Amino acid sequence: MKKPRIKRGENLAEYFEEGLKENVLIGMIRHKELGTIVLWVRNVAVVMAVIIFIMSLILHEHGHLLKGIAYFLGAGAYVSEILVSSDFFTRKLHHREMFMAYCFGPLYVLLGLSYLLGL
Repeated sequence: MKKPRIKRGENLAEYFEEGLKENVLIGMIRHKELGTIVLWVRNVAVVMAVIIFIMSLILHEHGHLLKGIAYFLGAGAYVSEILVSSDFFTRKLHHREMFMAYCFGPLYVLLGLSYLLGL
């Protein structure tokens, strides 16, 4: 599928809104309402992970705890991506298509544990 290009004068807000809604991905799954909720949870988890990670850089005394929480939120975002992309595990996807989610999801869990345990 060819990605749409932004033409001059096109409204960038509409382009980014379309990217956040991910209508193409939602259109391919059977449970559209649940898929929409899971994608919003993913987006919120990503935003919260970024905010908490930035806070961990500012608040040094609680930095390990905040980084651990941020990594767990990142892992949750990857799990949400896997759920929606695989149509809640009813479709088998090629490993090349889901490489980052399959590799970085568990890695984020391990990083979160290491920060929470203070290793």
